[in-house]
Amino acid sequence: MSLKRKKGYSIESKTARFTLLRDGIDLGETKTAFNDLVSFYFAVVATHPEGTCKADEYYTVYEGLTIGEEAAYPIPYDAPSAFRRAAIRKAIGAYKSWKTHYDKWSTRPPRNKKHRPPVQPRAFNFNPVFYTGMWKDDTGSSIMLKIRRDNTWVWVKFQYQGYDFGDCWEKASPTITLKGGKAYLDFTVEKYVPATGGLKTVIQQSDLRICCVDLDLDGSIATCSILESDDNGVVNEISRMTVKGHTAHVSCRKRDLGRIARKMRQTGIVNKGFASTRFAKISRKERNEGFRISNEIIEFAQRHNCKVIVFEHLANLKPSRGKYSRRSNQKRAYWLKGKIVDNVRRIAYQRYAILTARVNPRDTSRLCAVNGVEVWRGNHYLPTLLELCEPYQYGGKCFATVTGERGNSGLNAARNIGLKFLSRSFVQPVLALEKAGTFRKAKPVKAGCDKIASKIGG
Repeated sequence: MSLKRKKGYSIESKTARFTLLRDGIDLGETKTAFNDLVSFYFAVVATHPEGTCKADEYYTVYEGLTIGEEAAYPIPYDAPSAFRRAAIRKAIGAYKSWKTHYDKWSTRPPRNKKHRPPVQPRAFNFNPVFYTGMWKDDTGSSIMLKIRRDNTWVWVKFQYQGYDFGDCWEKASPTITLKGGKAYLDFTVEKYVPATGGLKTVIQQSDLRICCVDLDLDGSIATCSILESDDNGVVNEISRMTVKGHTAHVSCRKRDLGRIARKMRQTGIVNKGFASTRFAKISRKERNEGFRISNEIIEFAQRHNCKVIVFEHLANLKPSRGKYSRRSNQKRAYWLKGKIVDNVRRIAYQRYAILTARVNPRDTSRLCAVNGVEVWRGNHYLPTLLELCEPYQYGGKCFATVTGERGNSGLNAARNIGLKFLSRSFVQPVLALEKAGTFRKAKPVKAGCDKIASKIGG
């Protein structure tokens, strides 16, 4: 049963997948019947689109046109009411999707308009959704489903392999998914999450703590810093963390991509399905690594009672030209960056009601978070005067400035990311650092400035 709206809470949902044990029972007939109903109702909806205006009138309009002795479009075969209504919902969703694409096409200028408009779908391959009345007696390991067998609707008891996804999650309508010769029971699970009021409300809170994350491509892929701001705009660093263990993953990825590249060079012709097993292995590792890194970031933020996790907005990363293995490695590294942000945004809010924000990445690595001067980057902490006078270069795990600041370049970038986010609330947030029992005087940080401070000028 779906959760009802409650004041002070938002409803979050996700999909829990379980393996369905069929014991030789064919579910293809049920899926075929569902898609036939969707095709039938799609034609009805396309003929009478006025019924899609109000969600609470879907069933009244289209069941009135297809059911009864005086139906304008008699339904082709009998089906349970819940099964029929699930098909109506799918048909309306498919029609709205087509209509949106068609309207966008019709408003394009002639030079960008293709010679053919988007056509209505001719066939459907939806998985059947089981509304209340089509399933019952769910025990966590077995369930009763009403399916179609030999042109009749019968109740059949199925066993499924489940797992514990928490007591706070409530199951809603399941979906039967047929994929790769296997059947899965996909439950939509929902829970109440305390409403936060959004970023504009959270950033106005006093003593706000945020977790700032700088993502890299290899090595220490994520450097996190916990920043706390007071009402005067003074920012203190509470804790820091580096996510380790990513080097081994990058080595395995490069090894597998190198093997695929050598096989491509040997064969000369790459057909569909080439090295599919190895590509699937790489994809599984990437997904697992994305969840591992995301979970570490989320738990670190929760331990320090953070309200927001802040990332850079990196959406236009493209691999550089080069050999296949090099380009493929960069492409997957960029994909992993985006996947980490997506996972953190979804899981952090569902689990702990922590929001996620992104800021402009300009100058986050180029400027020092303490005093705003341009930094030198390299692989050591003691650059010569000649190196300090050289133009800024990307790369390098360490940074140093002409004013004597030095440290980890990833940590410096994470601090700048947090200060840029806090600049939405404060005009000039300043970072205060404490070392060896002494308090260093805070200096204004040039968050989001257009000009870069010169090294030589100080």
